[in-house]
Formats: sequence, structure tokens, C-alpha cells
Amino acid sequence: MEQLEILHKASDLINKATRVLFLTSAGMSADSNIPTFRDKNGYWRNFPPFKKKNLEAQDLASPWAFRNELPHAWAFYEWRRRNAQENQPHEGYRIINKWLQDRDGFIHTTNTDGLHLRSGCPEDRILEVHGSMWRLQCLDTCTYQFWEDLSVPLCDLDTASMKASNYPVCRNCRGIARPHILMFGDGEYSGHPEQEGSFKRFLQEPVDLTILVGSSGAVPTNDYIALHFMERGVPVININLDPSSNRIVNTDYFLAMKGKEAFMELDRITGVD
Repeated sequence: MEQLEILHKASDLINKATRVLFLTSAGMSADSNIPTFRDKNGYWRNFPPFKKKNLEAQDLASPWAFRNELPHAWAFYEWRRRNAQENQPHEGYRIINKWLQDRDGFIHTTNTDGLHLRSGCPEDRILEVHGSMWRLQCLDTCTYQFWEDLSVPLCDLDTASMKASNYPVCRNCRGIARPHILMFGDGEYSGHPEQEGSFKRFLQEPVDLTILVGSSGAVPTNDYIALHFMERGVPVININLDPSSNRIVNTDYFLAMKGKEAFMELDRITGVD
């Protein structure tokens, strides 16, 4: 099918849907100038000091880094917090929120930038399955409690060396705090029982449409959730610039578009149909 035909068929699915699951990943944030870190060259441009030590994103986004490269580990997340705070949720976020007002729906996101909640998404309609950079927990897991901290800056940051200092501390034991994020090789992430409970309650009734946005084959969490529903007869709309991103789901409703562009076009067509 041509893209225009797929857009119209997808908009028809949206108009008819009463319960929609949105599965958003890194490509959803890209239009808000949030780096995806999938592009290694782009990653090194943002963090040249890390290149000298051969530290990649997955090295720094780990409990190991917070115990062995603490200044660099917190610098990595402090830079990301500042970047996210400087940028705004794009129009696609507003459109999702508008659609949630007209039907029952839920957002399952692998993003940790908090843009869905900043855009006004209802707090009981989202699971940030990999956590959020705007919440903290104890590095030594003295407790499984976590807390919100929207402070920017949170640490002192030397951008020349990409080293942080003056780290946030645990509210309970006063030790070093870490982001409330499911990192690589992480068995210490405390989870978010409230969000997880909301997702379980949403799934107690049938879903009639799934919209997969900006997923990466590197972290295919949302792809396999979409595949689960498609195997049970639920149509899947896949929005992604990369055609290879349709390899797992292999849906006919594949839109090779940026997230912002796709949602704006779908919203325009659904309003006309």
C-alpha cells in the first residue's frame, strides 16, 4: 500500500477504536530534540570526553558506572536532564492526550525523558516501563522507595571533562542517589508499583488498536508487546522512519514517518473522515 492509503486506513482504525494502547520509544522523543543514542557518531559528538575512555551509552547507563565511574555516570544523566528540560514535548504528545480524552487508552513508554507527563498525560494512563530521569532512588538500595526531583541543575557539571560533582543523596540514608531508571545490567531498579498497577488494570479489558511509535531493534520491548496483540487479532499501526523497524511486527499499517509528522497527519485525517 502507498503511504497515503495507509494513512487513511490507519485513521479509520483510530476513529473506530474505543480502547487504544500507545507503545512509544526513542523515536517519539526525537522530534523534541532528545538524542536517541542509537547513532554512535552522534553520541560521540555530544560526549567527546567519553570517547577517550571508550565509554559508550550502555556503559554509563549502568549500576556498574555509578560505582566505578561515578563522575561520568552522573554527568551523563545530568546532561540528559538539562537537555530534556530545555526542550518541549512536540505536537504529537498533545494529539495523543486529545485522543485519550475521546476513548479509553494507555501509554506504555520505554522513554525516560518524562515528556508524556510534561505534556499533560493523565498520571493513571502511563507506564514508564524503564523509569524516569526525573525520579531518584538510593544507589545502595537501602530502601525500595523512590522520589521525584525536578531540579535543574541537579548536579554540578563540567562539560569540558563531562564529570559531575555535588551529587544528589538518598533521602533515607544520605548515601549517593541514582536515577530511578532501569539501566543496563540493572537488578536494583525499584520499579513503579502504581504505574504498573494502572497498566494491569487497563489490560483487564480487550484492546482494539495498538499504535507502535519510534521503536528500536536495539531495545525491542514495545515491538514484542505489539506482536503479542497482533497475534491475537488486534491491528497494529507502526510509525517509524526506519523500514527495518517493522521486522518484528510486520504489520501492513507501517508509516515511514517521524512521530510528530505522523500524528499531525493522522489527526488531520481523522478530523476530516
